[in-house]
Amino acid sequence: MNNIAIIGAGQLGSRHLQSLVNSKNKLNIQVVDSSIESLNIAEQRFKEVSQNFIGQISFHTSIDFLEKNIDVAIIATSSKVRRLVVEELVIKTKIKNIVLEKFLFTKIEDYNAVAEILNANNIKAWVNCPRRMMEFYQNLKEQIKGPIHFTATGNSWGLGCNGIHLLDLFAYLTQTTKVVLSNNLLDKTTLTSKRAGYIEFTGTISGYSDANSFQITSFANDSSPLQISINTPTVRYHIVEGVNAKASIVKLEENWNPREEEFKMPFQSQLTSVFIDELLDTQNCSLTPFTDSSVLHLAFLNNLIEFLRKTKNDNSINECQIT
Repeated sequence: MNNIAIIGAGQLGSRHLQSLVNSKNKLNIQVVDSSIESLNIAEQRFKEVSQNFIGQISFHTSIDFLEKNIDVAIIATSSKVRRLVVEELVIKTKIKNIVLEKFLFTKIEDYNAVAEILNANNIKAWVNCPRRMMEFYQNLKEQIKGPIHFTATGNSWGLGCNGIHLLDLFAYLTQTTKVVLSNNLLDKTTLTSKRAGYIEFTGTISGYSDANSFQITSFANDSSPLQISINTPTVRYHIVEGVNAKASIVKLEENWNPREEEFKMPFQSQLTSVFIDELLDTQNCSLTPFTDSSVLHLAFLNNLIEFLRKTKNDNSINECQIT
């Protein structure tokens, strides 16, 4: 039986748990969270879908109760404590694979520290930026020829905490992590995040890599679906993400006549079992490798820290509280 640990039983952690019911492998799942309330909610959500689950599951308030050998650990805690969780895990268990939620870490120093831990313990690691797993974006990547202009726009979609997903998609489509970012068009006032102790941003983050350009915007109004446009010299893609996801495409070779193309936006509860089975079967998966994601995270994080230093007139800031 394969040992799977989920550290953090909040919104994302409980959705990871629900998805594992669909794994084709027999799993021993252990869920850890210091909050009894979170564990109870996760257990309830698991029971809603677990009719055909044939493995084992247990819920714990401490990492001390985990199996000593773990095949895959999913770390779905908030970003402030994620490095500490990694450090505790490697002291108390032996892990083959780790999948980390984003935003990875709030401090620049944490990236090298965790990279050294992973290398020293021979642990393979990925970051959960799942658009790379989606068939639509995989096919789109194969179709793109030449430079792209990437834009994404919506209202109150979490520019700080979710922007890394779009930067990751841009990097995936352009096949590079060498991205230069600008904060000149960010709104000067930060917002209080829905999660206590964190902040959020509105406005625009722009950037480029080689001949490709990148621009993502979140307006400070009531929420709206995120809309992504990916333009090349010969093809235009327009994607609306969310519950009513859809995509339209126009191509030079089709005389620029628009047509709809099927686009599905799977939930996390539909995705986790896929990458877990990939990892257990092949020791690899379609998510972003930790090394690549760290480069993108650091570009994003440094950009926001630079913005905070300017707006607060405080060069000692070395952290950005996004999660």
